Amino acid sequence: MKYLIFLFSLIALIGCGGGGVSNGWSNYDESTQLNNYNDSSKVINDNSSDPTTYTFTNVKKVHITLHLAHLKDVYVVATSHFNYNEVTIDDNIGYGINYKHNKIVQNKKATTLMTPQKVLNFRKKAFALLQKNSNKKQNYKLTPLYKNYSKGDSESFCVDMDNDNNCTKWVNATVQKIVDAFTSFGERKLIVWVEDNEYNNREITSKMVDDLANAFLQSGSNNDIYDWDTSLYGAEWGSHNKSNLIGYDGNIHILIYKMDEDRVAGYFWSKDNYTKSQVPASNEKIMFYINSTLYSGNVAGFDKEKAKKETFSTLAHEFQHMIHFYQREVLKNIDDATWFNEMLSEATEDLVATKLKYKGPRNVDPKDGSAGESGNDGGRYPYFNRYDYYSLTLWHDRDIASYGIVSSFGAFLLRNYGGAKVLHDLEKSNYADEKALESATGKSIHELLREWAVGVLLSDYISLPNGLPQYNFGDFKETSYNGNTYKLGSINFFNYVFDNDFEYLEGPYFSNHKTINKNANLYYEVGKNLSGKVTIDVSFSKGGDVTIVTK
Repeated sequence: MKYLIFLFSLIALIGCGGGGVSNGWSNYDESTQLNNYNDSSKVINDNSSDPTTYTFTNVKKVHITLHLAHLKDVYVVATSHFNYNEVTIDDNIGYGINYKHNKIVQNKKATTLMTPQKVLNFRKKAFALLQKNSNKKQNYKLTPLYKNYSKGDSESFCVDMDNDNNCTKWVNATVQKIVDAFTSFGERKLIVWVEDNEYNNREITSKMVDDLANAFLQSGSNNDIYDWDTSLYGAEWGSHNKSNLIGYDGNIHILIYKMDEDRVAGYFWSKDNYTKSQVPASNEKIMFYINSTLYSGNVAGFDKEKAKKETFSTLAHEFQHMIHFYQREVLKNIDDATWFNEMLSEATEDLVATKLKYKGPRNVDPKDGSAGESGNDGGRYPYFNRYDYYSLTLWHDRDIASYGIVSSFGAFLLRNYGGAKVLHDLEKSNYADEKALESATGKSIHELLREWAVGVLLSDYISLPNGLPQYNFGDFKETSYNGNTYKLGSINFFNYVFDNDFEYLEGPYFSNHKTINKNANLYYEVGKNLSGKVTIDVSFSKGGDVTIVTK
């Protein structure tokens, strides 16, 4: 499963996580690849007053002489093709680094919410478990554990487990709400369970249960999280040929309980999709977990309305993960890297934010389609700005910056590659990760990384020449798919600030020297209001691409 800065808090508010470090470059001979990179020198006459870009691909060193006919701001982006790639950028102007230190502030809003480690640990081994006990001669459509539930029914749920998948903690819960609705995938029942110690006079009221249920599933079409997510990605569960997975009875369960960590909003945990014979701690249900403490607003920085909308947004995010497990891992036998899975969930939140009447990753009023005001220290993008040199495809479980990176990239894809349809195409691709990106967009990962960086640097423009990537349209950008219309708000990364007790940063992070990993961009500001001759030298220890942006 946004806006308080606790760098090591254990939470899953907008994000979930999993998979540990996903380094998609371990299967090639780097020494051979290095031979394909050359030195380059170029003279550029920039006579346009409009934003312009110049790209140099597959280089180790490049010397650029830039002649500016108009006053312009000049930036450099170095895109790494290799891990542990040292990048140095020099110019004849002076360092344009905007990083400042030691400003103490008290207003901490940026999202630091990540997935509990227990969920991440299981995701690292979930795909391997799928390969066990597969029986292709049978079709497990309905579970033998099929049951009709009624309000007032009680059960014990396993909410934690050890490394051997044995349950270590149980909570008792009672059914407080059942919603029966017809969907594009047939009849569905939502069963909402509340931990017995948390209902009514404690954390959770009957109205809160009703609100949560209605946000996820209600009668009618295209009016709830279930419809919005499944219209993009497909059904959350159904027929399969794995004898170690449960079948499906049409029920989706939500368990609201008091979690050990206050700052967890909720998560999907695929352990429950397995039979107890495979995973003893399984609850053998298609289900989500929601934190009663945060949902009730009893956490510093979360009033009741904010806590409610954060929880709903988390459900949209986690539902993508639930669908992803079935559509990608179970049906297609595709083991996507964590960054790819999380990117889709982050983009889902971005897409449905206005439908949920919430600020979402942008942290801008959902009725405001503009990029908002400067000084925005909430949402996902302060963390993107601070750590914009992180690799897109290198994921670290407990590093909130990874969520900011994939959220920014997913927002770029939505606004430049077909809107909602690109999410559908990525989920339905027969390829994993970078190859899925290529099949959905027609562009290589390196091309997309360069365009993404250009989009970030030009996000303070609402009007751009044709062909330049754009985040900011001055208003909402509408996108439709499969009967649903969504509104994408504008984004200006120069509006965001990163504030905590030790650091302060306005806009993207700029640096002229850093060791970065594969599929990462290093941003550098040469200077503002420049004209005449500017020389720029960029060197990689291994190789990559260089993009010059003038605006």
